[in-house]
Amino acid sequence: MIRRSAKLTLGTLLLILGVILTPMPIPLGIVFILVGLSLLVSVLPALKHQLINMRRRYPRWSAQLQHSRRYLPHFARRLLDDTDPEQQL
Repeated sequence: MIRRSAKLTLGTLLLILGVILTPMPIPLGIVFILVGLSLLVSVLPALKHQLINMRRRYPRWSAQLQHSRRYLPHFARRLLDDTDPEQQL
């Protein structure tokens, strides 16, 4: 229970920090957003389904994410795999 709440708190903080830092010249905020989302997806199943639906709704965006998958770190690749609408069918 403590681990789940710690993941939820840390993921939320990283997501908020990422949104704040994204407009800066070096887009470090995107990394924080990815880490925060990967933590939150493991805790909140509703968020996972929301991301799957968003990727279904925007297939072009989803294809760009899949194309950049090989350049991402392991946790981000796992996030993309967990929310891939093609694997959920």
